[in-house]
Amino acid sequence: MKLTQLLCFLVILVDVCDSRRRVTTTSTTTTTLPPTTTTTTALPSTTKTTTTPPPSPSPPTTTTTVTTTQALNTSDPLALSRLESIKNSVNELSLLSKTVPSDFIFDFDKAVTGVSLSNGGRTVAATVANFPGLINHGIAMTVGFLGPCGINLPHTHPRATEINFSVDGDFQVGFYQENSATFIMNEVHKNQVAVFPKGAIHFEQNMNCTPATFVAAFNSEDPGVLTISNAFFGSIPATVVGASLGGLNISTIEDIRSNLAKNPSLGIEECRKRCNL
Repeated sequence: MKLTQLLCFLVILVDVCDSRRRVTTTSTTTTTLPPTTTTTTALPSTTKTTTTPPPSPSPPTTTTTVTTTQALNTSDPLALSRLESIKNSVNELSLLSKTVPSDFIFDFDKAVTGVSLSNGGRTVAATVANFPGLINHGIAMTVGFLGPCGINLPHTHPRATEINFSVDGDFQVGFYQENSATFIMNEVHKNQVAVFPKGAIHFEQNMNCTPATFVAAFNSEDPGVLTISNAFFGSIPATVVGASLGGLNISTIEDIRSNLAKNPSLGIEECRKRCNL
């Protein structure tokens, strides 16, 4: 009996072992799958290449430099257009930008404008007309180089008062300001000054037999000048002049016109006799 049970047990054991072996074999069998084919689909590139055109060339820059008179007629520093441009400056800095250093220097010895020359000497006027540095500054000057007995003929400055300085020599000076006024006469010696009111008729007479110099300063850059004899006889109609002189005939007036002295002239007779002129 026991032997039979033992045999049965062995048979069962063998079957179990055989079953386990088959299971193990099955579990260790490698199933080879067909190789995976990886397909790479090339997508069209989405990168956009932007071609930047070269920058357009900048238009040429025109630099306008308003300096000195290079843009304002350097060929003639006293051209009216240039003087007017300086005169019309909005402020002093603008005025200075239109000038050059030489505009602020005036040479009375070498001047060729503003000059009055005759047998009594020479006067040289520095005004806005020939000295750009005076523009908008309200001053002007005249230097008189009078010969022996020379006279700066009676005249007026319609826009300025004058102060007259004797550099050397002795001058007889006088002025008459208006109707019913008193005529003022003085002598001015070296380093003395005389004043002539605005618009007054006045003169300077060198009383010596040697040359003399005066310097006249004005409180206007454009004082103006009106020589009385030349204006009266030379500019006013002869009929009016004749009527003003008590009915003087026209032929006499024409004779006077042809003999009018040029300024500066030889002066009073007493000085000319004394100096043998």
